[in-house]
Amino acid sequence: MKTLSFKYTKADGTCSNRVLVVMVSPNTMYEGIDISSLEPVDMALFEKDMDEAYTEYLNKVNFIKDGYDLNHNYRRFDPTKMTEVVNESITNLV
Repeated sequence: MKTLSFKYTKADGTCSNRVLVVMVSPNTMYEGIDISSLEPVDMALFEKDMDEAYTEYLNKVNFIKDGYDLNHNYRRFDPTKMTEVVNESITNLV
């Protein structure tokens, strides 16, 4: 997982230090899996399987957030208002 530590300045000028587990990064492009090469039936099956996997993923993420009481802590930060950014990757902590 990618983690950012940074100082954030709101529009009203208030500053706070934040640590964010990154779920979405700033981007201007659509990104995804190109399924153009599949037959229509396989497209539908792929989409169904991906939808089921995504639902399972969201359920697991929500379970983890519940365990840490972080269900209402999803935030968006404007990169132009972030300073002192430290970018880290969390892997194999155990």
